[in-house]
Amino acid sequence: MATITSSDGVNIWYDTVGEGDPLVLIGGSSLVSNQWEFMLPILKDHFKVILYDQRGAGRSDRPATGITVEQWADDLKLVLDHLGIDKTHVFGTSNGSFIVIRFAAKYPERTAAIAHYGMHKLTDQSRKMCRVGAKICDEFGVGNGSLGAYFLVRMFGIPPEFENWETNRFEENLHPESWKAMHDALDVDLSEDLSSIEAPQLLVVGDSGVIGKDTDYGSGWKAVQQAGKNVDVAVIPGAEGTYCVVTHPAVVSGEISRFFSAHALA
Repeated sequence: MATITSSDGVNIWYDTVGEGDPLVLIGGSSLVSNQWEFMLPILKDHFKVILYDQRGAGRSDRPATGITVEQWADDLKLVLDHLGIDKTHVFGTSNGSFIVIRFAAKYPERTAAIAHYGMHKLTDQSRKMCRVGAKICDEFGVGNGSLGAYFLVRMFGIPPEFENWETNRFEENLHPESWKAMHDALDVDLSEDLSSIEAPQLLVVGDSGVIGKDTDYGSGWKAVQQAGKNVDVAVIPGAEGTYCVVTHPAVVSGEISRFFSAHALA
Protein backbone atom coordinates (compact mmCIF):
# COMPACT_ATOMS: atom_id res chain seq x y z
CA MET A 1 0.00 0.00 0.00
CA ALA A 2 1.30 3.43 -0.93
CA THR A 3 0.29 6.90 -2.06
CA ILE A 4 1.21 9.00 -5.07
CA THR A 5 0.77 12.77 -5.33
CA SER A 6 -1.13 14.35 -8.21
CA SER A 7 0.01 17.49 -10.00
CA ASP A 8 -2.33 19.58 -7.84
CA GLY A 9 -0.96 18.13 -4.61
CA VAL A 10 -3.63 15.53 -3.74
CA ASN A 11 -2.36 12.23 -2.31
CA ILE A 12 -3.95 9.17 -3.94
CA TRP A 13 -3.83 5.84 -2.11
CA TYR A 14 -3.33 2.66 -4.14
CA ASP A 15 -2.45 -1.00 -3.71
CA THR A 16 -1.83 -4.04 -5.91
CA VAL A 17 -2.38 -7.73 -5.24
CA GLY A 18 -2.28 -10.91 -7.33
CA GLU A 19 -0.83 -11.88 -10.68
CA GLY A 20 -2.18 -11.92 -14.22
CA ASP A 21 -3.74 -9.38 -16.55
CA PRO A 22 -4.07 -6.02 -14.77
CA LEU A 23 -7.54 -5.21 -13.51
CA VAL A 24 -8.43 -1.89 -11.85
CA LEU A 25 -11.34 -2.01 -9.39
CA ILE A 26 -13.15 1.28 -8.70
CA GLY A 27 -15.75 1.35 -5.95
CA GLY A 28 -18.44 3.93 -5.32
CA SER A 29 -17.85 7.29 -3.69
CA SER A 30 -18.63 6.12 -0.15
CA LEU A 31 -17.15 2.61 -0.04
CA VAL A 32 -14.29 3.21 -2.52
CA SER A 33 -11.83 0.28 -2.35
CA ASN A 34 -13.77 -1.34 0.52
CA GLN A 35 -16.46 -2.21 -2.00
CA TRP A 36 -14.22 -5.07 -3.20
CA GLU A 37 -13.57 -6.66 0.18
CA PHE A 38 -15.64 -9.75 -0.64
CA MET A 39 -14.50 -10.22 -4.25
CA LEU A 40 -10.79 -9.58 -3.81
CA PRO A 41 -9.97 -13.04 -2.37
CA ILE A 42 -11.38 -14.54 -5.59
CA LEU A 43 -10.06 -12.08 -8.17
CA LYS A 44 -6.48 -11.95 -6.88
CA ASP A 45 -6.00 -15.55 -8.03
CA HIS A 46 -6.77 -14.56 -11.63
CA PHE A 47 -5.66 -10.94 -12.09
CA LYS A 48 -3.15 -8.37 -10.98
CA VAL A 49 -5.70 -6.28 -9.11
CA ILE A 50 -5.09 -2.55 -8.77
CA LEU A 51 -7.08 -0.85 -6.02
CA TYR A 52 -7.21 2.86 -5.37
CA ASP A 53 -9.35 5.32 -3.44
CA GLN A 54 -10.49 8.21 -5.59
CA ARG A 55 -9.81 11.66 -4.21
CA GLY A 56 -12.44 12.61 -1.67
CA ALA A 57 -12.74 9.42 0.38
CA GLY A 58 -10.97 6.51 2.01
CA ARG A 59 -7.21 6.66 2.41
CA SER A 60 -6.75 9.31 -0.28
CA ASP A 61 -6.92 13.02 0.52
CA ARG A 62 -10.43 14.40 1.02
CA PRO A 63 -10.62 17.90 -0.46
CA ALA A 64 -13.77 19.80 0.46
CA THR A 65 -14.25 21.41 -2.96
CA GLY A 66 -13.25 21.17 -6.60
CA ILE A 67 -13.48 17.42 -7.24
CA THR A 68 -14.30 16.46 -10.86
CA VAL A 69 -14.79 13.27 -12.86
CA GLU A 70 -11.98 14.49 -15.11
CA GLN A 71 -9.61 14.54 -12.13
CA TRP A 72 -10.70 11.08 -11.10
CA ALA A 73 -9.90 9.71 -14.56
CA ASP A 74 -6.54 11.49 -14.60
CA ASP A 75 -5.73 10.20 -11.11
CA LEU A 76 -6.27 6.66 -12.39
CA LYS A 77 -3.89 7.33 -15.28
CA LEU A 78 -1.37 8.69 -12.77
CA VAL A 79 -1.52 5.46 -10.76
CA LEU A 80 -1.12 3.34 -13.90
CA ASP A 81 1.82 5.44 -15.09
CA HIS A 82 3.47 5.05 -11.69
CA LEU A 83 3.01 1.28 -11.79
CA GLY A 84 4.23 1.02 -15.39
CA ILE A 85 0.95 -0.45 -16.65
CA ASP A 86 0.31 0.48 -20.28
CA LYS A 87 -3.11 -1.12 -20.68
CA THR A 88 -5.62 -2.56 -18.23
CA HIS A 89 -9.08 -3.94 -17.71
CA VAL A 90 -11.28 -1.74 -15.50
CA PHE A 91 -14.33 -2.61 -13.40
CA GLY A 92 -16.24 0.14 -11.62
CA THR A 93 -19.56 0.08 -9.86
CA SER A 94 -21.94 2.65 -8.46
CA ASN A 95 -20.41 6.12 -8.96
CA GLY A 96 -17.18 4.46 -10.03
CA SER A 97 -18.94 3.82 -13.34
CA PHE A 98 -18.49 7.51 -14.19
CA ILE A 99 -14.73 7.07 -13.87
CA VAL A 100 -14.68 3.92 -15.99
CA ILE A 101 -16.66 5.55 -18.78
CA ARG A 102 -14.64 8.77 -18.79
CA PHE A 103 -11.31 6.93 -18.60
CA ALA A 104 -12.22 4.58 -21.45
CA ALA A 105 -13.32 7.49 -23.64
CA LYS A 106 -10.35 9.73 -22.80
CA TYR A 107 -7.62 7.07 -22.76
CA PRO A 108 -8.67 4.36 -25.23
CA GLU A 109 -5.04 3.30 -25.74
CA ARG A 110 -4.82 2.48 -22.02
CA THR A 111 -8.13 0.60 -21.85
CA ALA A 112 -8.58 -3.11 -22.55
CA ALA A 113 -12.10 -4.29 -21.58
CA ILE A 114 -14.39 -2.56 -19.08
CA ALA A 115 -17.23 -3.57 -16.77
CA HIS A 116 -19.49 -1.16 -14.93
CA TYR A 117 -22.96 -0.38 -13.59
CA GLY A 118 -23.95 2.05 -16.32
CA MET A 119 -24.11 5.31 -14.34
CA HIS A 120 -23.06 8.13 -16.69
CA LYS A 121 -25.36 10.98 -15.61
CA LEU A 122 -27.58 11.75 -12.65
CA THR A 123 -31.20 10.67 -12.97
CA ASP A 124 -34.05 12.36 -11.12
CA GLN A 125 -33.85 9.74 -8.38
CA SER A 126 -30.07 9.96 -8.02
CA ARG A 127 -30.24 13.79 -7.84
CA LYS A 128 -32.78 13.54 -5.04
CA MET A 129 -30.61 11.04 -3.19
CA CYS A 130 -27.62 13.39 -3.54
CA ARG A 131 -29.64 16.24 -2.07
CA VAL A 132 -30.93 14.09 0.78
CA GLY A 133 -27.41 12.77 1.43
CA ALA A 134 -26.04 16.31 1.63
CA LYS A 135 -28.80 17.20 4.09
CA ILE A 136 -27.92 14.16 6.20
CA CYS A 137 -24.26 15.24 6.23
CA ASP A 138 -25.24 18.76 7.28
CA GLU A 139 -27.63 17.66 10.01
CA PHE A 140 -25.82 14.64 11.45
CA GLY A 141 -22.28 14.63 10.07
CA VAL A 142 -20.46 11.47 9.01
CA GLY A 143 -17.14 10.04 10.10
CA ASN A 144 -17.61 11.31 13.62
CA GLY A 145 -19.62 8.53 15.26
CA SER A 146 -22.92 10.30 14.62
CA LEU A 147 -26.04 8.96 12.92
CA GLY A 148 -25.06 10.29 9.47
CA ALA A 149 -23.46 7.09 8.19
CA TYR A 150 -26.39 5.08 9.56
CA PHE A 151 -28.92 7.12 7.58
CA LEU A 152 -26.83 7.23 4.38
CA VAL A 153 -26.55 3.45 4.38
CA ARG A 154 -30.28 2.97 4.74
CA MET A 155 -31.04 5.46 2.00
CA PHE A 156 -29.09 3.38 -0.52
CA GLY A 157 -30.78 0.17 0.55
CA ILE A 158 -28.12 -2.46 1.19
CA PRO A 159 -29.62 -5.71 2.59
CA PRO A 160 -29.98 -5.67 6.40
CA GLU A 161 -27.29 -8.27 7.03
CA PHE A 162 -24.68 -5.91 5.56
CA GLU A 163 -25.88 -2.68 7.18
CA ASN A 164 -23.45 -2.69 10.12
CA TRP A 165 -20.52 -3.53 7.84
CA GLU A 166 -21.34 -0.69 5.45
CA THR A 167 -22.06 1.82 8.22
CA ASN A 168 -18.59 1.16 9.66
CA ARG A 169 -16.99 1.59 6.22
CA PHE A 170 -18.82 4.88 5.66
CA GLU A 171 -17.58 6.06 9.04
CA GLU A 172 -13.99 5.20 8.07
CA ASN A 173 -14.10 6.61 4.55
CA LEU A 174 -16.09 9.81 4.66
CA HIS A 175 -16.00 13.45 5.66
CA PRO A 176 -19.16 15.55 5.24
CA GLU A 177 -17.73 18.24 2.95
CA SER A 178 -15.77 15.85 0.74
CA TRP A 179 -18.82 13.55 0.44
CA LYS A 180 -20.77 16.52 -0.89
CA ALA A 181 -17.90 17.51 -3.20
CA MET A 182 -17.75 14.00 -4.65
CA HIS A 183 -21.47 14.02 -5.39
CA ASP A 184 -21.26 17.53 -6.87
CA ALA A 185 -18.67 16.04 -9.25
CA LEU A 186 -21.31 13.65 -10.58
CA ASP A 187 -23.39 16.51 -11.99
CA VAL A 188 -22.11 15.76 -15.49
CA ASP A 189 -23.49 14.04 -18.57
CA LEU A 190 -21.14 11.50 -20.16
CA SER A 191 -23.63 10.43 -22.85
CA GLU A 192 -21.29 11.57 -25.63
CA ASP A 193 -18.54 9.36 -24.20
CA LEU A 194 -20.70 6.25 -24.57
CA SER A 195 -20.66 6.22 -28.37
CA SER A 196 -16.91 6.83 -28.52
CA ILE A 197 -15.86 3.88 -26.35
CA GLU A 198 -14.23 1.15 -28.41
CA ALA A 199 -13.43 -1.22 -25.54
CA PRO A 200 -15.68 -4.26 -25.00
CA GLN A 201 -18.12 -3.58 -22.18
CA LEU A 202 -19.96 -5.69 -19.63
CA LEU A 203 -22.81 -4.10 -17.68
CA VAL A 204 -23.21 -5.69 -14.25
CA VAL A 205 -26.53 -4.91 -12.55
CA GLY A 206 -28.59 -6.43 -9.78
CA ASP A 207 -32.27 -6.92 -10.44
CA SER A 208 -33.83 -5.72 -7.18
CA GLY A 209 -33.80 -3.03 -4.49
CA VAL A 210 -34.00 0.77 -4.55
CA ILE A 211 -31.01 1.00 -6.92
CA GLY A 212 -31.78 -2.09 -9.02
CA LYS A 213 -31.75 -2.27 -12.80
CA ASP A 214 -35.40 -1.29 -13.23
CA THR A 215 -35.29 1.77 -10.98
CA ASP A 216 -34.66 5.29 -12.24
CA TYR A 217 -31.39 5.34 -10.26
CA GLY A 218 -30.08 2.19 -11.95
CA SER A 219 -31.44 2.85 -15.44
CA GLY A 220 -28.19 4.07 -16.98
CA TRP A 221 -27.24 0.62 -18.26
CA LYS A 222 -30.06 0.82 -20.82
CA ALA A 223 -28.60 3.92 -22.47
CA VAL A 224 -25.14 2.36 -22.44
CA GLN A 225 -26.48 -0.77 -24.12
CA GLN A 226 -28.16 1.30 -26.82
CA ALA A 227 -25.21 3.62 -27.46
CA GLY A 228 -22.35 1.15 -27.09
CA LYS A 229 -20.79 -0.86 -29.90
CA ASN A 230 -19.76 -4.01 -28.06
CA VAL A 231 -21.87 -4.34 -24.92
CA ASP A 232 -22.91 -7.41 -22.93
CA VAL A 233 -25.16 -7.44 -19.87
CA ALA A 234 -24.90 -9.60 -16.75
CA VAL A 235 -28.00 -9.38 -14.56
CA ILE A 236 -27.35 -10.74 -11.07
CA PRO A 237 -30.57 -12.34 -9.77
CA GLY A 238 -31.63 -11.40 -6.25
CA ALA A 239 -28.96 -8.72 -5.94
CA GLU A 240 -29.77 -5.14 -4.98
CA GLY A 241 -28.40 -3.01 -7.80
CA THR A 242 -24.75 -2.09 -7.55
CA TYR A 243 -24.48 -3.91 -4.20
CA CYS A 244 -24.22 -7.20 -6.13
CA VAL A 245 -20.43 -6.97 -5.69
CA VAL A 246 -20.93 -7.11 -1.91
CA THR A 247 -23.84 -9.53 -1.56
CA HIS A 248 -23.06 -11.91 -4.45
CA PRO A 249 -19.25 -11.83 -4.76
CA ALA A 250 -18.79 -15.32 -6.19
CA VAL A 251 -21.43 -14.85 -8.89
CA VAL A 252 -20.12 -11.44 -9.95
CA SER A 253 -16.50 -12.63 -9.85
CA GLY A 254 -17.43 -15.48 -12.16
CA GLU A 255 -19.17 -13.17 -14.62
CA ILE A 256 -16.36 -10.65 -14.87
CA SER A 257 -13.61 -13.28 -14.87
CA ARG A 258 -15.19 -14.96 -17.88
CA PHE A 259 -15.63 -11.60 -19.60
CA PHE A 260 -12.11 -10.30 -19.03
CA SER A 261 -10.57 -13.68 -19.84
CA ALA A 262 -12.38 -13.59 -23.16
CA HIS A 263 -10.63 -10.27 -23.85
CA ALA A 264 -7.26 -11.20 -22.38
CA LEU A 265 -4.30 -8.92 -23.04
CA ALA A 266 -1.63 -10.33 -25.32
